[in-house]
Amino acid sequence: MKTKRTAQGMVGALLALFLLTGCGPQAEETGKQAEAKAEQAMDAEGVEGTAPPFKATALDGSEVAINAAMDKKIYVINFWATWCPPCRAEMPELNEFAKKHEGEVTFYAVNLQEPKDAVDKFLKDNGYTMPVLLDLKGEAAEVYKVRAIPTTYVVDKDGTILLKKIGGTTAAELETALVRAAK
Repeated sequence: MKTKRTAQGMVGALLALFLLTGCGPQAEETGKQAEAKAEQAMDAEGVEGTAPPFKATALDGSEVAINAAMDKKIYVINFWATWCPPCRAEMPELNEFAKKHEGEVTFYAVNLQEPKDAVDKFLKDNGYTMPVLLDLKGEAAEVYKVRAIPTTYVVDKDGTILLKKIGGTTAAELETALVRAAK
């Protein structure tokens, strides 16, 4: 009986670690380590450099070209998948954030390599209305060097990456980055 409880405790601890970080090979750091990295990124000017341009597919099938360095807009770009537990956990908060900052921030939830039908069903089943792009071949994720999901970027009007957060993000973290982006 004691062995069963110990095993259950270990499974619970591993699940908690998984949910606090992300899905993928580079998602092995703890949630606190991820938060510390996010704070370092926010404290160091341009630590990640300039946001690279990319193309993705809108849910209506049209191609969307993003060039944050040229657009003079603030961007929040979140890479995710429907099968990823940390991605699913952050979605309600991201959806509300996108609604709150509509017109002020260009927000995209970039789905990685899943069929449009699966993404549409997931969004509809959960009532999410945030703007979603499909990265059908993983090209945008490659350009942004996404190695674990969720990964979220905040980019200022000059195209400078102010925040790269690997693992689940919160509206509070995004709000803090927006304050920096507005300067």
